[in-house]
Amino acid sequence: MNKVIALWTHPRSVSTAFERVMIERKDMEILHEPFSYLYYVKGDDATIEQQFIDPNHPTDYPGICNHIIGAAENRSVFYKDMCAHCYEHLVADESFLNRVTHTFLIRDPAKAIASYYAMNQDVTLEEIGLAQLFKVYEAVKKMGLPTVVVDADDLEDAPEDTIKAYCEALGIEFIPESLMWEAGHQDKWDIWKDWHKDAAVSTGIVKNMEQFEVTIENSDHLRSYYDDQLPYYQAMYASRVSGKKCSCGSCAQKAA
Repeated sequence: MNKVIALWTHPRSVSTAFERVMIERKDMEILHEPFSYLYYVKGDDATIEQQFIDPNHPTDYPGICNHIIGAAENRSVFYKDMCAHCYEHLVADESFLNRVTHTFLIRDPAKAIASYYAMNQDVTLEEIGLAQLFKVYEAVKKMGLPTVVVDADDLEDAPEDTIKAYCEALGIEFIPESLMWEAGHQDKWDIWKDWHKDAAVSTGIVKNMEQFEVTIENSDHLRSYYDDQLPYYQAMYASRVSGKKCSCGSCAQKAA
């Protein structure tokens, strides 16, 4: 049976750069945010509209699950998606959870929130998504299934070590060449083309590509989001896998 590897995450988590590494491996079918169709096309809670809609893509939860599992009939599948798109369905679906290998990508919410706000000033707390990510993480662990957690700062600070640790945790080959690529937009990113401009011009994982005018330091509104989301981030950070473990004050504060 071919693997189905999920990278569950939240928006603005450097997840598209992570996905770009997996694309460069060339040994898996890559699906880009398949559950976004459930939230942005079929649902009515989003504050923005999906930029491109594939008329052939399923928009209901069972159809999207079948789409993912069907893609694994011929080769292993990797997909990244936001738990906020589907978590209520997902945490109740033990059959699908059992079929998937669950990995998680988290990012310091101070950075993720500022990045999201820069793109969409109407962003809601629900759309920030760390609470839903943690609920899925808890559900998977409660079922006794293995989890792999990666932190975006580790990924940016030590991409080779972190991706290697990720591959070792999954029992898949580490391919060093996958860490570099030619710049260019990927067709599968069309659904959120304007949101992936940094990934499209990148040739590898680099640190601090974004600069923000509004942050948790100068906005009480964003600070309130941060205070709400931080505990979920800290709980998952404590379980992260990384080739660059350390006990510095910054890392200890994140896990506190």
